[in-house]
Amino acid sequence: MKVLFRTDASVALGSGHVMRCLTLADALRKLGANCDFACRLTSGHLADVIRRQGFNILPLPDVIATEMADASATLAQLTQNYDLLIIDHYALAADYSRQLRSHFRHIMQIDDLANRSYDCDLLLDQNLVANAEQRYGKLVPVHCKVLTGPRYALLREEFYHPPEQRVSDRILIGFGGSDEQNLTSLAIDAVNKLKIPGLTADIVIGANNPWHAEIYKLTASLPNMRLHVQCNYMAKLMHQARLMLGGGGASHWERCISALPGLVVTVAENQQATTAFLDQLGACVWLGQAADMSAEFFAERLCYYLSRPALLDSMGRTAAGLIPAAAGTPLVTETIMKTLSNGHQ
Repeated sequence: MKVLFRTDASVALGSGHVMRCLTLADALRKLGANCDFACRLTSGHLADVIRRQGFNILPLPDVIATEMADASATLAQLTQNYDLLIIDHYALAADYSRQLRSHFRHIMQIDDLANRSYDCDLLLDQNLVANAEQRYGKLVPVHCKVLTGPRYALLREEFYHPPEQRVSDRILIGFGGSDEQNLTSLAIDAVNKLKIPGLTADIVIGANNPWHAEIYKLTASLPNMRLHVQCNYMAKLMHQARLMLGGGGASHWERCISALPGLVVTVAENQQATTAFLDQLGACVWLGQAADMSAEFFAERLCYYLSRPALLDSMGRTAAGLIPAAAGTPLVTETIMKTLSNGHQ
């Protein structure tokens, strides 16, 4: 089985698209698939991370002006046909798929916007919104199988291992791979302002974080903080933490399966609907948008919730109830394999 992923990462785009594709690629590889990635080599790309995980890169130009130009650039790199094309990219949809269709038996789209037409056989939207079942009805072909909700969340294998022992005075800070707004530095300042005896913080940033040097300098002088760069043990940190301060996006589902209460800042418009809905359910607390944050506000919210253990326990239980233990990545790969074996479902 041959699979091609078309996805990008950059300082502006963040790393979430690439990271969830790597999760799916690793799971498919365990089932015998050979996976390649077609990616633009933009500032903040993750080509080195992809290669270190053992996957081949089909490099695309840094700047591609249109969807059709992207299709032409991808076609120029193909030296073989594939069983499956997986597209995880907000700028690509039906026009791109139609141009590549003859080189792929099946096409899968990963999305969460539901704002354009798609030409695919499978569509995955792992987010939780009030009208999830109806969002794609008129946007996909009749034969397309649509997978919606966190029961299809793409979670790395580590999140299915037995949890670590939770530590009452330990918090986790993580605002995604790039953190273009540098919320991490605000959070570090906030934790330093708290002056809570025994409180420790794990700080997680990605390899393409543009503020790496500044954050390293900040944490190096603070003995109660530990910096982790592009770590592959996020589940361990989430299982140990009492509370997480971080961004929305895919980390919602990592927190949920880890039963970890979260104070969430939305760093992109597409994160707002799901974060607001999870807040209503009691599975996290939506602090607001990135532009409105400050170290003082972070410190006040952290102090409030850390002093209310019963509230945190309730939030963690609610979050954990959103993702069945046997669902997520295994359910997605099972559906993919059935589609490849049986044709259109």
